[in-house]
Amino acid sequence: MFRVRALVSLSAQARSSFPRYAAARVPHLPRCAPQSHGTLKLRRNYSDTSSRPKTCPSCSAPLPTALPVCSNCSYIAPIPESMTYHEMLGTPYEPNPFAVDVRQLKNQFRAVQAVVHPDRWVSRPPEQQAIAAAMSSRINEALHRLSNPLRRAEYILAREGFAGEESDKLDDMELLMEVMEARESLANAQSPDEVAEIRAENDAKIQDSIQEIERLVADKDWPALRTAAIRLKYLQGIESAAAAWPASVHDH
Repeated sequence: MFRVRALVSLSAQARSSFPRYAAARVPHLPRCAPQSHGTLKLRRNYSDTSSRPKTCPSCSAPLPTALPVCSNCSYIAPIPESMTYHEMLGTPYEPNPFAVDVRQLKNQFRAVQAVVHPDRWVSRPPEQQAIAAAMSSRINEALHRLSNPLRRAEYILAREGFAGEESDKLDDMELLMEVMEARESLANAQSPDEVAEIRAENDAKIQDSIQEIERLVADKDWPALRTAAIRLKYLQGIESAAAAWPASVHDH
């Protein structure tokens, strides 16, 4: 009976913790060009980057990044709402937005922040400072989402119109049993070596889940991807608990 109740509790936890992600919006700023408010669910609205300016509209110098900011003449404009986090960090959304090089993302993040960080705009007019602050915040969010496999999968689901709902649940009872057993093993672990063994076994499952997610994204199987993302959330929950051992045991 205890195990059945625990399974119900785990399922409820997953439903309540699965986040909704919407594309970040740049706040309204005075005298800025109006922005499109088309739905983000339409791929053609955000995958076509050919219309993005490659040179500065003000001085015609090459733009250092995909963002509308020029280090030559200090031109800056809000990030287009249709621009993906991938594009902001210089990596393509297609053909598989899950397959990214995290090291490359971080390198590009540093390059972009070198241009848009608010500290570089303190002597500029307030309007430009506000745009730079909003732009820097969105770049931070882009790296946060794309550098983690689970957050990246959830972001892709949101972009494709399949964002997680509070009612989502994992109907894989076998996995729920595995999660319970892993947590019980952590609760009963007496040494770091036992915890390391639990983490190694769980990490193998995480890697399998990540590979499955990459395949599902390539196939554009969004319903299956949402289920796989929930599975990964459970597995990462075990990893978090194991990493915090023994404190995580005493917290329950």
